[in-house]
Amino acid sequence: MPVLSHLKVFGCKCFILNNDKESLGKFDTKADEGVFLGYATQSHAYRVYNKRLMTVEESMQVVFDETNPKLQDQVLKNADEEDLLQEQIFAAEKSTAAGNKLAEKEKQSTEKAVDNKLPKD
Repeated sequence: MPVLSHLKVFGCKCFILNNDKESLGKFDTKADEGVFLGYATQSHAYRVYNKRLMTVEESMQVVFDETNPKLQDQVLKNADEEDLLQEQIFAAEKSTAAGNKLAEKEKQSTEKAVDNKLPKD
């Protein structure tokens, strides 16, 4: 069975390890952000676009972030919609309970009015 663990989503965000390509200062980052473009033809490396250097390079020292930001936004939107729906349900239940109390009071006052108007034996 072929091993497919090295296959990644094209266009996903990735981080390219500097790995002594250039000297780092004390506060410099050890990795550059990039975009995954594909696979190298002559080696087992990945072809990535380095956003900081604005170049295409090949590297084996790449960490991939394959999370889909659009999907995450949709999950957050759905959670917000669920919260709003729960609030609407709570408000509807509260107004229904208040409406039931008001209807009960009206019923009692109507019964009292009818009792007062009826002749007594």
